[in-house]
Amino acid sequence: MEAVKLGQRQVFLMKKESLTKRVQMFYEQTKNIEQLIQYMVAILVRNALSQGIFTEQLKELAREIYLTSEPNDTLRQYSPFFKHCFSGGEWKELIKKMFKNESTYFDSTKEARFYNNYLGKDGTLNNRREGLVYHVESVFEDAAGKKHKLTIPDTDPTKNEEQTENILRTLSILTVFENAGVRKFVEYVSYKTPGMTIASAHNSRKEKKAAAAEATDDTEKSTSQQENPQKQSVHSTSVKNETGQILSADQKSDDDKALIEESSPTERLGNRAPSAKKAKTSSENESASPVNPPTSGKSKDEAKAQPAAKKKTNKPLDLPKKPDTSHMRYGKSEAQIEKERDNRRLQREAAKQNGKKKKKKKRK
Repeated sequence: MEAVKLGQRQVFLMKKESLTKRVQMFYEQTKNIEQLIQYMVAILVRNALSQGIFTEQLKELAREIYLTSEPNDTLRQYSPFFKHCFSGGEWKELIKKMFKNESTYFDSTKEARFYNNYLGKDGTLNNRREGLVYHVESVFEDAAGKKHKLTIPDTDPTKNEEQTENILRTLSILTVFENAGVRKFVEYVSYKTPGMTIASAHNSRKEKKAAAAEATDDTEKSTSQQENPQKQSVHSTSVKNETGQILSADQKSDDDKALIEESSPTERLGNRAPSAKKAKTSSENESASPVNPPTSGKSKDEAKAQPAAKKKTNKPLDLPKKPDTSHMRYGKSEAQIEKERDNRRLQREAAKQNGKKKKKKKRK
């Protein structure tokens, strides 16, 4: 006769009557109480999520195993899950038989007693809808770190997130479920109750990621707070103008504006930069005048800072003119000299626009 198979598929998917018969047949054929007790704990997990799977017949089988078998580590480890199968006096006698005293029992069964508290609790959610069938889809990692899914059908949607999570975590203390020699249900990952409505859901990995993200945000905030004073100190750094006077950033801006307004009409015309020779000559002529301040020391950044409106204008500003004494040297009237200057200036501008360069006289 072929041995009866009992595993994950039978424990979580078979109907109540068929599962009860399969468990009894497995015990009769194998007498492997270590495996059978773990399978019965898994059935209790399914019973806690769906109600009605762990029948009176299985309770009687659990009583028989604990009352007639020699105590071993497996019976001791999972004993809290079967406390409800015994009366108060029977349970005390069983504790003395397996643990000698209650103190040893409590020290040896902390994990099992923690999970067993969730198996017997009723659901707290008021979300059941008539005509809907619910099921739980959970994800676990095996001993090799590979994820696998466990689906439990016909579940109770009133179990809240904490209850469902810890009921499923109970499977992580079982070693009987394997696949090709690799232990399954080593670590709980997540669960959900899909369908027309989601009764509840939980994901332990998202909690870890959220905690890590929160820690990163706190670190970035503290770092930015440390950097802000340095940025403020950089912005408040003073600069020197052409005269060597120390100016703040705001004062430098005002000084740039003053330099722009005081620049010569030739420099502002079309925003065209004169050649090196003409720039040098212009700066020397203006520096000789007590009326116009020197502007030859302006940097490129200051030239770029000029407003666009002033770059396009060709009208000179109304500035006081230098006294003209050229008519005394050349014997011409002031009007004649001024007219000749305008003509030469217009010729130079036309030559620049046409791309012609001024011919340099060869030195003899």
